[in-house]
Amino acid sequence: MADTELESLGRLEERIVATVEQLRAARREKTQAEQEAALLRERLAQSERQLEALRAERRQISERLERLLSQIDSLNQE
Repeated sequence: MADTELESLGRLEERIVATVEQLRAARREKTQAEQEAALLRERLAQSERQLEALRAERRQISERLERLLSQIDSLNQE
């Protein structure tokens, strides 16, 4: 019986070691995923800033074009 108990204890030890390794791997994956998420959040924020800058530039161009067209219209009316 002692051999059977030792075998059972050995199998239990193997399962515990495997579980610990899985836990460590899961924690590494979680850390990596968190780092990637932070990087993606920063990229998103940067893209949003760029988009807002482009929208502001588009508004300025649109206003300038409207003024130019208005001036052309006033010339045509003279």
